[in-house]
Amino acid sequence: MDMEKTMKFKALAFCGLLLASAVYATDPVVGPQIRTDTNGGTAAANETSAASVDPLGNEIVGTYNDWRASGSQEIIRMGVSVSNDGGLSWTDFLVRPPAQNQSGVEGDPMTAYDQRTGTLWVGAISFAGNGGIFVARKNPGQNTFQPSVMARASGGADKCWMAAGAGPGDPNVTRAYIAYNEGCIRSTDMGQTWSSPVTLGTGIGFNPRVASNGNVYVTYWDLSSGVMFRKSTNGGVSFAAAQRVATRMDTWSINDGSRGPGNFRKPPMNAIAVDPNTGAIYIVYFDTTNIVNGNRNLDLYMVKSTDEGAHWTTPRFINADANPPGDQFFPWLEIDYKSRLHLTWYDSRNTVQNDTATNGMYDNYYSYSDDGGQTWSEARLTPSPWNSNNDGLNRSQQFLGDYNALAFGGNRAYPYYLSTQNGDPDIFTNVIIDPDVVPVSFQVVLGNGTGDRTTLFKSDNNRLIVENPRAWSVPGDTASVIFDATAPVSTPSSFTYTIESGANPGYTHTVELWNWNSNAWDVIATDSTQTTDEVITRDKTATSANYIQAGTRAVRSRSSWSPNGAPAIPKLTVRIDHVVWTVMP
Repeated sequence: MDMEKTMKFKALAFCGLLLASAVYATDPVVGPQIRTDTNGGTAAANETSAASVDPLGNEIVGTYNDWRASGSQEIIRMGVSVSNDGGLSWTDFLVRPPAQNQSGVEGDPMTAYDQRTGTLWVGAISFAGNGGIFVARKNPGQNTFQPSVMARASGGADKCWMAAGAGPGDPNVTRAYIAYNEGCIRSTDMGQTWSSPVTLGTGIGFNPRVASNGNVYVTYWDLSSGVMFRKSTNGGVSFAAAQRVATRMDTWSINDGSRGPGNFRKPPMNAIAVDPNTGAIYIVYFDTTNIVNGNRNLDLYMVKSTDEGAHWTTPRFINADANPPGDQFFPWLEIDYKSRLHLTWYDSRNTVQNDTATNGMYDNYYSYSDDGGQTWSEARLTPSPWNSNNDGLNRSQQFLGDYNALAFGGNRAYPYYLSTQNGDPDIFTNVIIDPDVVPVSFQVVLGNGTGDRTTLFKSDNNRLIVENPRAWSVPGDTASVIFDATAPVSTPSSFTYTIESGANPGYTHTVELWNWNSNAWDVIATDSTQTTDEVITRDKTATSANYIQAGTRAVRSRSSWSPNGAPAIPKLTVRIDHVVWTVMP
């Protein structure tokens, strides 16, 4: 399959905290590094997974392989870190399988979340004849996990990942899935009991995702040249035949560390995400683009399907790079509530080095896309390159794990990754805040509305239409819409509100913000309507405390249209293109 090698990138302007601009977006703010394995000391830690179920982005859970119990022999546990304050502070502890299934190696951690109920799970594999896959659940509002249950007793289980979401065709139920080398198992009772595995085929890195309509998608590496995909429309009871969505240009084995500096293995596993609004499926993987100065150049590639996996785009690389090029690998991909793609990975672009170098020097990077992966903006997360040889293990071959992680909640993203910048492998995150807040819901109070909240996300002529045939001479408003959203912070450095809309001439557009202190609407703008769209922006930084509800960080606006005395107009048509609060931390 031909690889498209042309790619548009936005200019990177990362000076401490700011990312480059994105289409229809204010620059996200990238906070400083925060260590999350706070009790890990100098023990090795790697192979991260992370999730957030809190729509405010306050509660985040991360997991990783944890070596803190090791002495003369390696002992691996699943470390779990939890933050309840938006990633600013963390507590960490170990979660283990039931006593009869415990072993000296309990790793390959995973997380999953259910947005409908707020339930979250962590899990891993006990690598022993008496072991298998174990899962622990955290119920909404609780700070501790329930006792672990064995999802699958198996001495041959390897590399599991987990997902949860709507049942097939029923958004009012939750189904949970675990995909691994023996197949896909499913739970219909919130992870308490699990089915037998449904075979998925030969491969590793089976990574499941649940679409809004209940479809289950799994991507995996077939241990050869295939980037593979399987689909279930019946809740994991069965899967359609495996589909090759991309053919790798380079192939290597699981334990091969020759692709890139540092002799740690770099198995080419895939990341997958599903757009909650459009249903589009994205798969990101890494491959060798070319050989430069005798060194293989690894890049991140993406394929996309907009028809539930029936057809896929031509693979295209999606990372910027240096000259000579560095290596980009171990990607993790997520998509948030407004269809923004978030990506994190390892990157060697900042140090010129050969693939044979023992001390591989790497950074961690983050990027996002607001246009379905056409363009990306990147940020470097680590302050300086770190050394792969500081893996904290006494082995002939280095080991940094096989993947990264990223979580998001509300308007916050959390890359979750390993760095050896302190001389040993520790687990870090950065709090990345998106200042642009778009409606999570709206209510047409007067008139008839056509469109959903996604039409309000961008200035793209995809509009919410509100109509009312009532004559202008009737007193009062002719159309009115209330918008609700959640601010990323409660005490912003700046606060502006913007609405882009158009309507028949002869009406007055009144813009209001809800004052949570006075429990009343404050008029912030009035304007005569125009046939073409116009943008109304008001800076309310000085009084922002009035417009963000304490605790919930809720924000609310109202737009109303009323006759201004112009000649009678038989029908009012309002076209609302974009609604956004820009709340800078």
